[in-house]
Amino acid sequence: MIKVNHLIVLLIICIPLKFTDVKAAHEHHKMQSQTDGRITCTQQEINCAKTVTSSFAPNGDLWRLWAHKDSMYFQTSQNKGVTFSSIRRVPIPKESISARNENRPKIAFDQYQGVYLSWAMPKAKKYTADVRFSYSKDYGASFSRPVTVNNDKLEIGHSFNEMQVTAEGEITLVWLDSRLAHQARAQGEQTNGSSLYLGRANYRKQQLTFSNRPLANNTCVCCRIAMDINKLGETVILWRHIYNDNIREFALLTLEQDEKTQHPPYQISHDRWQIDGCPHQGGGLSIDSSNRYHMVWFNQGELGKGIFYASSLDQGQSLTKPVSIGQQSAQAAHPHVNTLGSRVDIVWTQFNGTEHQLWHQYSDNNGQSFSQARLLTTASAGADRPFIITNNNISFVSWHRLKQGHWIQAL
Repeated sequence: MIKVNHLIVLLIICIPLKFTDVKAAHEHHKMQSQTDGRITCTQQEINCAKTVTSSFAPNGDLWRLWAHKDSMYFQTSQNKGVTFSSIRRVPIPKESISARNENRPKIAFDQYQGVYLSWAMPKAKKYTADVRFSYSKDYGASFSRPVTVNNDKLEIGHSFNEMQVTAEGEITLVWLDSRLAHQARAQGEQTNGSSLYLGRANYRKQQLTFSNRPLANNTCVCCRIAMDINKLGETVILWRHIYNDNIREFALLTLEQDEKTQHPPYQISHDRWQIDGCPHQGGGLSIDSSNRYHMVWFNQGELGKGIFYASSLDQGQSLTKPVSIGQQSAQAAHPHVNTLGSRVDIVWTQFNGTEHQLWHQYSDNNGQSFSQARLLTTASAGADRPFIITNNNISFVSWHRLKQGHWIQAL
């Protein structure tokens, strides 16, 4: 663990918000102050959760999802997080659910009241899990019996799932899968990586069995995957790959819609982080309306240390010069990125020796230049990764603070 002993100079930048957003943010802060005192929670309450996943449904409702003791729970908000509905348990049989750091349940929606959940279910043997899936066709009133997405029936690792669902219900799941490494070891080969797998299905069309297709081998084993859809409708995936002798760098792959042609993956970072272990630090990817790929990542290599941002107009073949984000001396880590038009928002965490901090920086010119960084809020008892979600052309940052509660605010 890196030690930190630097104080942070705070630069506050005012960002214009619509009146309703300002009012909602003020009301939100009033509510948040009531949860800053580490209130005692019951088992199913969100304050007890280690991680929270949130997303806006097509009707503008904000959903937040968390797991606790073999169950998942959710709440919805009709006023962008100012107030939430009562807590509801996802009505499926109890089972183990991974909800830590990079590996947490995912949620997505279609335009027909469909709600889609995916998660990793740890199994009895250490470092083994299955990728699981359940679907609600009635906006969460009921859910289908969970199915296992990976089809190899091996007691090995399948986890770090990421999910995209189109308005018509086309489901794309990617995950880290160790079946190729398992096969290699069975043949006496040495390997320390995993593989990137893709599965597709459509429950609205009664396509209930997920395809399983390997996309890349020798990936890092414990970093979350980033995924987005480009302007041609193609799936784009960013993940941490292992190059040469344990060089942990990020790679990018664009899949054509027919899946018959696969573009070659491009190496995105060139920081030369050689480490015999997984950093538990995934990257972020967001594709704007001009099909520019915006990416953020974290490395501790001999050529690059800290958080970096870069973009690409040719699917990763060439990149802009990486820009350093945040303060390396304050453990800047866990970046996430989102684009709306020409605006690029980046959030990340830092640590001042006492508190975890949530920081924000933005660009209004497609990432050519960025505003001064500003501190958004702090956490005193540990913090989750921050994520940017969008609704009606407004970006929101979602950050869960352990023992304090879920925090969401317009950027």
